[in-house]
Amino acid sequence: MVKFGIFKKKSKGCDAALSPAANTKTAESVVGIHIDPPSASMIATSNSTSKSRRCDEETARDELSENREDDDNTAFETTVSAEEDTHYGSDYEESVPSYDEETYDETYDGTIIHNDISYDGSLAAMDAVGDTKKFFHKDVVLHNIGENQNGNGLVIRAMYFVPKPKTEDDIVVRIEASTVSARDVMHCRGVGLSRSMLPFVPGYEVIGTVQTLGENAKAEGLFKEGDRVAGLSLCGGGNSRFISISGSRLVKISDSVKSTQAVCLIHDYMAALKALRLAKKSGSPFTGMNILLTDGFSPIGQAVINLAAMEGANIYCCADENKHSYLASLGAKCFSKEPEAWLPSASGSFDVVIDNSCTDSYSSSWFALNQKGTLVCLSPVFSFDRNYEGGCGIIDFTELQQKWAGLKAKYMMPNTYFFDTIRDFDNDREQYLQDLRYLTFLLEKGNIKPKIAEKVSLEDVPDAQRLMIAGRANGTIVCVPWIDN
Repeated sequence: MVKFGIFKKKSKGCDAALSPAANTKTAESVVGIHIDPPSASMIATSNSTSKSRRCDEETARDELSENREDDDNTAFETTVSAEEDTHYGSDYEESVPSYDEETYDETYDGTIIHNDISYDGSLAAMDAVGDTKKFFHKDVVLHNIGENQNGNGLVIRAMYFVPKPKTEDDIVVRIEASTVSARDVMHCRGVGLSRSMLPFVPGYEVIGTVQTLGENAKAEGLFKEGDRVAGLSLCGGGNSRFISISGSRLVKISDSVKSTQAVCLIHDYMAALKALRLAKKSGSPFTGMNILLTDGFSPIGQAVINLAAMEGANIYCCADENKHSYLASLGAKCFSKEPEAWLPSASGSFDVVIDNSCTDSYSSSWFALNQKGTLVCLSPVFSFDRNYEGGCGIIDFTELQQKWAGLKAKYMMPNTYFFDTIRDFDNDREQYLQDLRYLTFLLEKGNIKPKIAEKVSLEDVPDAQRLMIAGRANGTIVCVPWIDN
């Protein structure tokens, strides 16, 4: 169920008596056109036809008002309940329409967002011209920790202003697309989120256009208004129409790639490319080599399959049994998700293992390697199947286990690399930019095609998070903030 807080414009019925003077006032106040009121003799001679005409015009106005009711009502806050996700159904991938970021229902011209309404002299048009105000900015926000176990605590905020840079180093970006990720879901459930981060707006990867710049960002000269950029936020804020983000967290991207695909490059393919590069020996290709993924169905897992298949690798992956047929269509051979089911027969068989699930602190992945094999451990890992209970009031047990697994991978396992996907951008920005150029080139050539599970509006973000928790999101969910619900 959806609750709206709205201001609703009242419409007059056909029974209301509309005097010529009232009509004159409406026209003057709305469109600045003066209409001389008719004389009494004119009214007397056309009494019968005037009543019929006024009634017809009022009927037309009421019909227009009903058709425009959703556009004329301004929603200030929407609370989404945890009802059954019947919106998606079992065949959600085929049933959800595809949106293109170049065809939005609302546009921003730099000063005001409005409906294009022309005046043709009728009462209905005069009424419509007067109601052109729309909100500039919307976002998805969580106000309190512990309220969003199933997406319940997320609300939609609507504001009548375009944000300004929060600091002199910040840049305001008009967002074209952002991700809805497992990281967002876990933070909205309170995992890794402190009260100092509230109110929290999810979404860490964004694609957009530079709107305004802070004084320091402008003086630095790296960006200008209108530049197309990709951003990696440190504190969320991407599931929104605008974001104020430090210029140091932005990189320029090509104008030729679609924003919904470009945001998947940042979220999925950058991590996949770096993981495969760490596993390479002397830059040699993976042709004929055996590569194992511990979670092949995840967005990063599917990106690894795509890139490794381009080099002729033999790809194996772990996944739930109901995902095996789909992964087989990508060219991967599948194992069960539980290591005890496949490790006895596959121990010592793989040249490369990429562990992106941390099922048993990387132990089974390490034993699956041959003598010269390489293990790449990806972090952080966000799993909806695990119970994130607090430990001693200081740190939760699951986070402690992951920290221990990371230390073990770094210092106790030979031929092992530990890769933090979040800090990759800060570790070597020049290399990150070059890798993004390479992936953009592959995307433009058609060699890679990011798997998009759904393109959703801001109002659908809570439902999208529930879809992820249920394990039904095949690929990356992309939020396109300028499409209607």
